[in-house]
Amino acid sequence: MARRKAARYALGLAATVAACLAGPLPQAAAGTPVAMRVTCELPLGQGTHTGEQVVTLDAPAEPVRPGDKVRIRVTLGPSFATSPIALPGTPLTPSIEVVLSGGATGTVRLFGPQTLVDIPGHPDPIVVPPYEGELTVPIEARGDIALAPGRMVTNTTVLGVQTTTCTPDAPAAVSTVVAVAADAPLTAPEGQAAPPADPRAPRTAVPAPPPVTEAPLLGTATATAEPTGPEPSSATLKAENRSSSDGDDGMSGATVFGIAAGALVLLMAVVTMLMSWRRHTDDD
Repeated sequence: MARRKAARYALGLAATVAACLAGPLPQAAAGTPVAMRVTCELPLGQGTHTGEQVVTLDAPAEPVRPGDKVRIRVTLGPSFATSPIALPGTPLTPSIEVVLSGGATGTVRLFGPQTLVDIPGHPDPIVVPPYEGELTVPIEARGDIALAPGRMVTNTTVLGVQTTTCTPDAPAAVSTVVAVAADAPLTAPEGQAAPPADPRAPRTAVPAPPPVTEAPLLGTATATAEPTGPEPSSATLKAENRSSSDGDDGMSGATVFGIAAGALVLLMAVVTMLMSWRRHTDDD
């Protein structure tokens, strides 16, 4: 009996030591609730009020790459602000600014969808339902990105669109972390240019590919056509037709007229000579 107890104790001790050597278990993706003091500007002449607001940001547990889009879940605790009357079925659109630190810095605003909310009357607090917003991991991210809640803007449709803005009085603590894969290649999202290459990296000359020429299809013959001039106009065709017709007759009209005139002149000369000779004969 004592040997069995000793064996169980040894196995338990070995399991404990193994767990310590293996390190802590990986944390879940659930974020840490952050309580922050905010100042809210309320609509419909309610003025400005200050109180505590609890915000929880949840990020995916799997590592992502720069340029990827992730869904961030936003959970808000009850608001210290109240409504003077109950407003059932009120259209409400929430949004929150998320402050980035660590692998990337800046501010990103997440928008939730419009939902119908039953707003209770005073003194019951107003609770905004949890919602998800889309976050694009910056392309220049170099490591895990910590997310902290920031300014919150909520629009409600009551006698028009009413806006409630709650601003933290001081920077809030980190609620969750987006794990960024260290060995993942940078991928630029749609509509965004990729980051410039490192000027210190060595450059290698890449030969340009030879020009692509289209080969003739198999089974067809190809020939180079002689260059052709512009088609002759109608005036050119008429002139050519007239010249060809004149060539077929042998002589033009001007040539015939010249021969006839010459013959007439010659005939008149002969007649004149005959008349002169006759007169000379009569005188003798």
